[in-house]
Amino acid sequence: MPKFLLIFSKDEPVRWLGHLDILRTFERAIRRAELPIAFSAGFNPREKIVFASALGTGITGGAERAVIELTQTIDPTDLLNRLNVTLPDGLYLHHCEELPPTLEKSALSGYDRGEYEVTLSLSAGITVLHIEQGIATLLNSDAVLIEREKEGKSKTVDIRPNLFALSLVEESVTETRATIRMRVGQGENGTAKPGEVVTALAQHLPGEKVTLRRSHRVRPIQRDVENARSLSAASEPISEELQV
Repeated sequence: MPKFLLIFSKDEPVRWLGHLDILRTFERAIRRAELPIAFSAGFNPREKIVFASALGTGITGGAERAVIELTQTIDPTDLLNRLNVTLPDGLYLHHCEELPPTLEKSALSGYDRGEYEVTLSLSAGITVLHIEQGIATLLNSDAVLIEREKEGKSKTVDIRPNLFALSLVEESVTETRATIRMRVGQGENGTAKPGEVVTALAQHLPGEKVTLRRSHRVRPIQRDVENARSLSAASEPISEELQV
């Protein structure tokens, strides 16, 4: 049965929907669009839709990926238009294509990194130099230790192996805000959450308060593609200087 790759954005109106909420929203939109969706087997059949990686509650995304399976082929443009009519404000399909059989398995596999833009709220007196020095200190550290809570228990975790790039968007800095870009692990091999990176960075900045104001995943990153491609390629949003 044909499978289609969907690339969509998750914007502010649905920012606080979690991964399962997004899944259910797509399922309802598919039904309202009357698409010939395929279902899984078993006692509780579900629409066949799979996402490359979960996007956390409170985080927006600009190029999220999903694959849906239909019982019959359909024009990709028609599929895109019909779904965009039934999806709520804040979820929008930018691209749809039918996958050849040779790409069905690789279309979503290996997305174990993410590129993020994170907006910070700053206390007074923090400058570009402060932030750049804090980033340099963080990247030059052998370990970046944070505390994670799970089932009521605290655990110390080193996120440095999963912090691949970090930089300041200099033109974004005001007296109270700044934007940083980062690439972090987000898969089975380890994770570094944007909020954890911000917490670690704040320890190297002056002032009483540095908090995460907004977190946006620019795109999930496929491991094999990332390893094979130089970060200096013109298409890459993060420059070669960010490679760590």
